[in-house]
Amino acid sequence: VDPAQSTAILCGDAAAIAEPAAQGPAGPEQAAAIEQSGGASADPSGVAAAAAHMPAPAPPTSPHGIQEEVPARQQQQQQHQQLASRQNLPGTPADSLWRWPPRHPSDPGAGPLAIPEYIQDLIRKDSSDIERIYELPSAEVDPLVWQYEHLRQFVIEFNLLLVALGDDCMPETCPKMTASNEWQYLCAAHRKPQDCAAIDYMMHTIDGSTALLANAKHFASRTEVPPANAKYFQSMARRLYRIFAHVFYHHRQIFDDIEAEMHLCARFSHFVMKFKLMSPSMLLVPPEAYEPRPVTA
Repeated sequence: VDPAQSTAILCGDAAAIAEPAAQGPAGPEQAAAIEQSGGASADPSGVAAAAAHMPAPAPPTSPHGIQEEVPARQQQQQQHQQLASRQNLPGTPADSLWRWPPRHPSDPGAGPLAIPEYIQDLIRKDSSDIERIYELPSAEVDPLVWQYEHLRQFVIEFNLLLVALGDDCMPETCPKMTASNEWQYLCAAHRKPQDCAAIDYMMHTIDGSTALLANAKHFASRTEVPPANAKYFQSMARRLYRIFAHVFYHHRQIFDDIEAEMHLCARFSHFVMKFKLMSPSMLLVPPEAYEPRPVTA
């Protein structure tokens, strides 16, 4: 098929198909006739013919006011669905994440991870409400499972503390794991405890805690903790607390910033005292460093 005829077929120009292409230059009379009649020579590519067959743009289907109401209605429906499913749906704005009330572990519909979800809900709602966060939700909740899930949550938040340290704590600046000039700790992540740079000590401690809490040999279920394995909680809490001691004495500004936002040391200190995982003499960070300060006029 001639290229001119192919264009005409795509454009739906039947007249251009019926008339064969000229074999040579058109004579003066033929050219004048084509010019007067506005024939195919005026549009050799068929663009005008295609434009003639294109539909006109559709008019707006709704007034301006209705179009503005649709996104608002969709956002309300999304928020309702998010509350019902307790999920952050795709496209949820940052200020609308996790906008559901804490669900008690004994409420209908609570799943097998009801306790860690409840803990996270309480922390998101108000991380300074320490008494409520660490109070057993009911007599049916096993205290060992309650401690286990809180330790898992603490390990998650300790990772955020390490990220906040950034380039402030490096092997060059903190070659040993110390707390002030009085305490130095050896890293137990090795076959034989040895010196580690502070940042390595903290990473090894968090990694070791994570591995232990996820070890199916010691903690095979999220709903039951063997009483014999609760012995690991004390050593884990003691090593994790040393991270606070180092950050407080050697990176005070970062400690204050994290504490103002997350109340992490205040919560951890309350937790280990409440469940007797550490003795008071082991708490090296003074309470006034993390307790709420009275507002002065």
